[in-house]
Amino acid sequence: MQLKNILVVYTKPLSKEEKSTLEIVKNTLKKYKISYILSKREKLNKKLFQNKDLVISVGGDGTFLRTSHFIFDKTPVLGVNSDPKYKEGFFMTAAKKDFKRKFKRILNNDYKTKKLQRLEAYIGNKKISELALNEFYIASKKQHHTARYFLLLRWKKEKQKSSGVLVSTAAGSNAWIKSAGGKILPLNSNKFEYLVREPYCGKVSAKSYLVNGILSKNERIGVIFEVGNGILIADSLSREHKFKARQKVMVKMSKKPLYLVSFDDKNL
Repeated sequence: MQLKNILVVYTKPLSKEEKSTLEIVKNTLKKYKISYILSKREKLNKKLFQNKDLVISVGGDGTFLRTSHFIFDKTPVLGVNSDPKYKEGFFMTAAKKDFKRKFKRILNNDYKTKKLQRLEAYIGNKKISELALNEFYIASKKQHHTARYFLLLRWKKEKQKSSGVLVSTAAGSNAWIKSAGGKILPLNSNKFEYLVREPYCGKVSAKSYLVNGILSKNERIGVIFEVGNGILIADSLSREHKFKARQKVMVKMSKKPLYLVSFDDKNL
């Protein structure tokens, strides 16, 4: 890969290990005389990502997810786990111990890119700005309140009460939705999943049947609140997109996947 402009996104180092990892990334880029811009994850904007040959995300999965919200083209992303002892690093394919070696492989075109599917969402006819790499969460504005809504799926409309609805990608099926009882999908799957969190059934509330399922890439799922205001949020870290009762929220597969730098077919 010919590298002229790189963006390095990082989380503020809180330990010696995290500082050391970031320094190795910077020193390696300097060694190969590659121009790069350094930015904290809190300071990101669209302009920073323009005309970049590679984006390097240094931190944990939260930093990687935040970075993904600004990429809408085929710019590849390399995740570097700044402290594997304390960070899960599901999306991270490098760390301090192997960054130099793996970066050299990138320079020699000895790497792969893995296509990670993402989701897009609409409130009414307006598309929200972020694409979800893990999941969208649809819930009451006050999340300790029960959401009352209609779930729209495959020409069916079901009245429900619950703690909210998760709509997840294949990558995200290893995250929140897994903890909530969902199914794990193969990482290269073109399908996505929905799960209703804590569906409520009482004397005047019927049992819900549309509570968990796998959807094909051409399907979509909708939610219309019966009463009250709701929020839609991508990957648990974007801004909360608010909507009102009777506004339709719709989620479907995006045609803009994220391209992850990888080095081994058996892993990410």
